[in-house]
Amino acid sequence: MRAWPVLLIAFALEGCAGVVIVNDPIHNPVYVYGDEYYAARGGSIRVEVNGETFGVPREQFATLVVDRMRAAFYRHDLFTREASRATDPRYKIVMMFDPDPAVSGYALCAAAQPFQPVPHAPGQTTVLLAAFCGGAEVISETSGRVIGGVTGAEDPKFAELVGKVANSIFPKTDNRQSGSGSSIGF
Repeated sequence: MRAWPVLLIAFALEGCAGVVIVNDPIHNPVYVYGDEYYAARGGSIRVEVNGETFGVPREQFATLVVDRMRAAFYRHDLFTREASRATDPRYKIVMMFDPDPAVSGYALCAAAQPFQPVPHAPGQTTVLLAAFCGGAEVISETSGRVIGGVTGAEDPKFAELVGKVANSIFPKTDNRQSGSGSSIGF
């Protein structure tokens, strides 16, 4: 009789595998709704992709991530891989796959060198940490995860994770609109 609760919990947890969960963005107190449009006023925001590449060559993987971001975001031209005259060098988005849990959006923005991903076995949760940076300061950050992980860059859950994080990185309100204080403890 005691095994039934354990079995029910096990079945319930098994049903969570493959679920994509994205956190609400955390924004800097100076964030103003629409900062991303100012950052992209010349055309686009540059995207850096770091961390686990799921066996895909790094440059090819970064292009794939930006393509997934463009496919999911309503303004498809907002993201680019290459810095150009159309991008403001002060702004960037950093997408880090499988970061160390101690790495934050602040660390991603301030880092001179990319962080190394935390290796994990197949079937473990895949994590994506994203930061919208203004220079070395984080403007906003968010993260998402796929419980049970993704099988590779062509897995539909990978595209879903990247798309949902891309849509979550820019907060829908700021402190002026919500009437609250800082959402990150300042």
